[in-house]
Amino acid sequence: MGSSSSEPLRLGKIGYLNVLPIYYPLEAGIVSHPFTIISGVPAYLNRLMAQGQLELSVVSSIEYARYPERYLILPDLSISCRGAVRSVLLLSQTPVDQLSGQTILVSSQSHTSVALLKILLATHLGMEAVFRHGSCTEALADGEPPAAMLTIGDEALRLREHPRYPYRWDLGEAWHAWTGLPFVFALWVIQRQAFERWNGVLGEAMEALMLAKEWGRSHLDEVCRHALKEGILNLPQLQDYYQCLKYDLNGDEKLGMERFYQHLVSLSEISRVPPLQIFSSLACVA
Repeated sequence: MGSSSSEPLRLGKIGYLNVLPIYYPLEAGIVSHPFTIISGVPAYLNRLMAQGQLELSVVSSIEYARYPERYLILPDLSISCRGAVRSVLLLSQTPVDQLSGQTILVSSQSHTSVALLKILLATHLGMEAVFRHGSCTEALADGEPPAAMLTIGDEALRLREHPRYPYRWDLGEAWHAWTGLPFVFALWVIQRQAFERWNGVLGEAMEALMLAKEWGRSHLDEVCRHALKEGILNLPQLQDYYQCLKYDLNGDEKLGMERFYQHLVSLSEISRVPPLQIFSSLACVA
């Protein structure tokens, strides 16, 4: 049954440069849409979705794995990479293979990136490390830089050339070199409980997101010029960054997600590999 509500759908937006190709055309009025857009770091959006305060959002891929009963995955949308991602980096004062037993400062803003680092260290390299949550920028400002730190998003882009950290490990690149698969850092989901209430406008919502993705893909130069205003990267760096990011969710991306989830099970981060339930206007299909 369609909803007669005139309220806009609440759509979550990660407050990083990586989502601009999707959200800039929506927020600039280039693509019309039925959304109120709410911005925050990935962990914050995960929490809002868990509390039912957003109908749709981009969320960490581990959020879906932990609570698949809450969500349906929106088709053909992700934040992923097939190789270097540029904005999920382990910065280290020593080579990564010398970090066994060391304390690594990890951002509390992204659960997926922390889980990926655990997998790469424990399963891929056979190393144990102690993780401490906190702000990498604040730790540097306090004058007590950790031996290594996991930085994500815009913070990673700002700190990637930090002179204290000559060793830089791109987690997207490390995953692809190990598995041969893309890595999906985030995906768009809809609340299952929102389906009946909002069914009447979900088609419009899906169309708007896909139109935004296609516009962003074909107007990356304009997206880069807008991103320049943040003062984080110069134009050539932005062009390189957006070439690294992918926004599809096709067969290889799904295989990469399933492999990630299998490793999460082996580390007891989740109890089982969830089926990938993809939303469609007609049915939910695996």
